[in-house]
Amino acid sequence: MKISVSTLGMYPAKIENILDFVTRNKLEYLEIITEYPYKFVSYDDVSSYDLGISVHAPMSDINIASHVDKIRDASNAEMVSAFKKANELGADRVTIHPGSIPVMALKFTDKILEYNINSLKYLQSQAEEYGVMMCVENMPLLERLLYTNIEALFDLVDNELHSGITLDVGHAHNNGFSVDEMFKSDSIHHIHLSDNDGSYDMHDALGTHNIDFGSIFKTLEEKKYDDICVIEVYTVHQILKSIDYLKEINVL
Repeated sequence: MKISVSTLGMYPAKIENILDFVTRNKLEYLEIITEYPYKFVSYDDVSSYDLGISVHAPMSDINIASHVDKIRDASNAEMVSAFKKANELGADRVTIHPGSIPVMALKFTDKILEYNINSLKYLQSQAEEYGVMMCVENMPLLERLLYTNIEALFDLVDNELHSGITLDVGHAHNNGFSVDEMFKSDSIHHIHLSDNDGSYDMHDALGTHNIDFGSIFKTLEEKKYDDICVIEVYTVHQILKSIDYLKEINVL
């Protein structure tokens, strides 16, 4: 199993310290969120480490479904920059978030959905230009976020976008989906791992709440999943606790 860790849990440590941490803990993959202070991480920074890299596009102040044209265009430009960065770093997976419904657009959600799909189709074409796979992530249960429903995301990707999906199991659990329901699409090519009790998106250490990771990894084995699973938690302590848990259940 390809187990990775996100820079989220070590933010804002220097990239060289993060790379050393990942190597020291005998992981072979790292996911870099390309926001400050990691926006300008270069190939030279990572090339001396024997690590596979994936990229998470910027999240802050981004809305690819904004009904303000300049904000939507700027958000799409940031996504394209992430594709370019992934290409430079030798990463072949880029996770992006779908858009959200602005407060002033609640009365015309159909228009926002149109903006969102148009942006995603454009971004899919740009990802192909840069030779990377765009993986759209399912969202947690928060007001106005699009694609909290994984079934809707599966339908969009499988039938319209033909891109990849980043399945965030914590987000899916927060929305009440079972393990079987989480893996109904064959377009899942990237996975984010964290734990929660279902009440909100905690991004807590694996094995601390009630997500059935045993069933998740059994399903992945049955499906012969060969892509990356990223530990995406908030602190170094939670990363280490997650690593210990994965060792306990014989995943690491």
